[in-house]
Amino acid sequence: MKCPVCGEDSVIYDTVRNQVVCVNCGYVPEERIVDVGPEWRAYNQKDRMSKERTGSPLSNNIHDQGLTTTIGVSYKDKRKSLSLKRTQDKTRVSNGDKKLVTLLSILNQQSAKMGLPDYVRSTAATIIRKLVKEKATNRIDKNVLVIAALYYSCEINKIPQHLQEFKAKFSVDRNEFWKALKKIQNIKQTSPELRPKIKPNEYIPKINSSLNLPQPVATKASQLVEKMYDEGMTSGKGYLALSAAAVYLMSTLMDKKRTQKEIADALKITEVTIRNRYKDIIGNFDIEVKI
Repeated sequence: MKCPVCGEDSVIYDTVRNQVVCVNCGYVPEERIVDVGPEWRAYNQKDRMSKERTGSPLSNNIHDQGLTTTIGVSYKDKRKSLSLKRTQDKTRVSNGDKKLVTLLSILNQQSAKMGLPDYVRSTAATIIRKLVKEKATNRIDKNVLVIAALYYSCEINKIPQHLQEFKAKFSVDRNEFWKALKKIQNIKQTSPELRPKIKPNEYIPKINSSLNLPQPVATKASQLVEKMYDEGMTSGKGYLALSAAAVYLMSTLMDKKRTQKEIADALKITEVTIRNRYKDIIGNFDIEVKI
């Protein structure tokens, strides 16, 4: 964090005095900060469990966000406690929540297969909740809907994934996927916070790594794609293919060439798609490539 007085990146949080201070000039931007953490210390999991007085935080991945009471089984009166537990399990999920419970259960299973971070799953759960609330989940396969929500959540959280990776993992029908994704994209009209934030140049490190190209190729390709994005030249174009075409162009110009077929095979997209995006780039920037 930069200091507003000296301009140096030397502002730290002093845990002893509960204040933010610049170690360079001594300026204190904020003081008397309230510590919202626990007043106790725990040195292992058992110690933590014995001292905690609250439950787990709210979670969008559970239909009731974790606000529930679990009835245990008593060995003294096992029959009565089992009866109470069955009654509680039945009343915990209302008829209106059954579809949400099913979708969230599928979400937790599928996100584990992809190894995606928890915050991606949480965003996908928020999307599913909105779809269920707006009754936009009818006539769509539940598994496809969940996978589309995960894909869209990756775009919101700036994680470069592409349709081919999802299709390879889950054998998703392309038409069903786009049908589900269209339903999800309608949410951003009422929820601006759920708009995709990913940029095309964020795909380039992954492409560069898969082709084993040197870092300067990725740097120049990223600068090119970022320039196109800033000037509105990427609208309506697939970010993966555009990034792949930029990498192809820069690898050719820097004498580290990879063929369009090599790039297409590595990314599981067609050569025609890369070729079309390549033509868009050299057309917009008036680049002449002699091979």
